Amino acid sequence: MSVSIETQPRLTGQTPWFEGDVPADAVPEKYRLDRAYVPKGRYLDPEFLKLELEKLFPRTWLVACREEELSGVGHYVEYEIGSHSIIVVRESRTAISAYYNACRHRGTRLAKGRGRIGSLICPFHGWRWNLDGSIRLVLDREEFVPRSDDDLALVRVRTGTWGGFVFITMDPEAMPLLDYLDPIPRIFEPFKYENMRIRWQKGVILPCNWKTALDGFLEAYHVAGTHPQLFRFDKSNTNIASLAELENRIWSPTTTYERHAHYSSVGRKKNVTKDAGKDPTARSTDGVVDERLGVALSVQYIADDMRGLENDRSWRAAETLKTAEVPEGMSAGEYMLQIYRELSIAEGYDWPEIPQEKWAEAGTAWSVFPNSILLPNQGSSFMYRARPHGDDPDSCLFEIFSLDQVPVADYGKKRDHQPEVFEDFRDADLGEVFTQDLLNAKEVTVGMHSPSFDGHRLSEDQEMTVYNHHRVADRYLWTD
Repeated sequence: MSVSIETQPRLTGQTPWFEGDVPADAVPEKYRLDRAYVPKGRYLDPEFLKLELEKLFPRTWLVACREEELSGVGHYVEYEIGSHSIIVVRESRTAISAYYNACRHRGTRLAKGRGRIGSLICPFHGWRWNLDGSIRLVLDREEFVPRSDDDLALVRVRTGTWGGFVFITMDPEAMPLLDYLDPIPRIFEPFKYENMRIRWQKGVILPCNWKTALDGFLEAYHVAGTHPQLFRFDKSNTNIASLAELENRIWSPTTTYERHAHYSSVGRKKNVTKDAGKDPTARSTDGVVDERLGVALSVQYIADDMRGLENDRSWRAAETLKTAEVPEGMSAGEYMLQIYRELSIAEGYDWPEIPQEKWAEAGTAWSVFPNSILLPNQGSSFMYRARPHGDDPDSCLFEIFSLDQVPVADYGKKRDHQPEVFEDFRDADLGEVFTQDLLNAKEVTVGMHSPSFDGHRLSEDQEMTVYNHHRVADRYLWTD
């Protein structure tokens, strides 16, 4: 029986270590972690990628899709990781199943992409399986060596659900999903991810390792360098940050758990302490005297540019705030949340009040080991997912899911969306902020290949989310 991570120590502002971690001498020297240090071979070596595909991904819980993608019986989504193809299908109104996507006759892939089926039919010879994986038809069965129906059934892959996400694991001995995700389900509970639906989903092929793609979203230390416009009145001004702006930058300490980690943007570094937590009311725009306008511009820029984290209702709430009379004793940010909440309730949304301590504990962005990121937020959120692209360690598929909460009346409604994949992220219309992030992918990869670079040297306060992934990965890579 697994022990809840919440009973174990949390480490903040130092290189993490937990009981049960792999001893350093069990890891080959060229891949060995050191204090706040990650060797570059873990990103660049084909043999390391091969090891991840053989020992990491098959043994962990992976986000395969959202439940709304399997809204009706027979709806399916194919999930590919390395050489593995897995089909996730709604077997019945109450059951979701997953199978290795291979015919038991000659191994042919049974279904591709996504769609709806009445049964699984091999496109090669026509063998058929029911949605519960049982064999339905063996053409000319009398000509084959006798095999039982159980022996001819599709091989199941374990599934689990949380927050509207469907997870799979290829490891029959893996711990239960909720134990694996601990403490995420408890901390995310107020944000009601099960009531969110996909607004849009875009994937891009990036010229970098799959971990490099995630690393760019696992810390906010890069914001001053990569996104200097975020706190400016003129959002079109993307010129490099001035020394004065760097002095006034946002500080985002990281917190690590046994498997997962998060960072939390807590305010201007010179004004906050280590005990500070994320505050959803603390939004600002530099150079704006009117606090209402500062908050509103910040909200509306994210809504317009990123098309996620904010939505039509928060945009309208921000517009109302610009000319509103802010009640005495309340900040503009607090009043913005009140307007947003009243709008949401009036339009039929389940909108609980979330205490400040819950926002602080949730932080800004979570590394969901091994290859996903979730941004806890009320009403709208992002999920990021990265996977190797072929056997090239310098190529990956990076996906962005924009999620929006839906009204209570729409919980049971079927929704259709079409994921898009782009060979060049510049064609994906992702807005300024995401484009700035993705432009870094090639530059980081080129730099890591330089003989002058041997590995990442990380901030023990703001980049331990990056380190933590490698620490946890070692538990899978160097043990049986």
